Amino acid sequence: MAFDGTDKEWCAALPAQSMTSRRLRTAQFGDGYAQRILDGINSIERRFSLRFEMKTSTVINAMTAYLEAQRGNAFPFRDQATGVAYQVWCDDWTVDWQRARFGVNGLRTELRGTLSVEFTLAYGVTA
Repeated sequence: MAFDGTDKEWCAALPAQSMTSRRLRTAQFGDGYAQRILDGINSIERRFSLRFEMKTSTVINAMTAYLEAQRGNAFPFRDQATGVAYQVWCDDWTVDWQRARFGVNGLRTELRGTLSVEFTLAYGVTA
């Protein structure tokens, strides 16, 4: 299993958020003039804030085990909105657990989790 779009259980909830920014070096001069230049070859920073909502404990545990196993290394991620595949890393994640009722009249109670992550676009050697 991976976040590469091959498993429907590992698809993020919508809406999902993608943030893009430029990394710039700026020299500010006294007369109000500013000189700006891109900082480095890969100056575009892209982050994806995603939530995997109401997943079973088995799926959440598999997802967190996968993230832990990466040990900060990059892994494949397919953006559902664009279909574009990226190499990303994830340093932090949060799991919120709750009891959910299912079935007729809510007779069955099951533990469900929501995994919140921020994936950051990886450049260069991704281990």
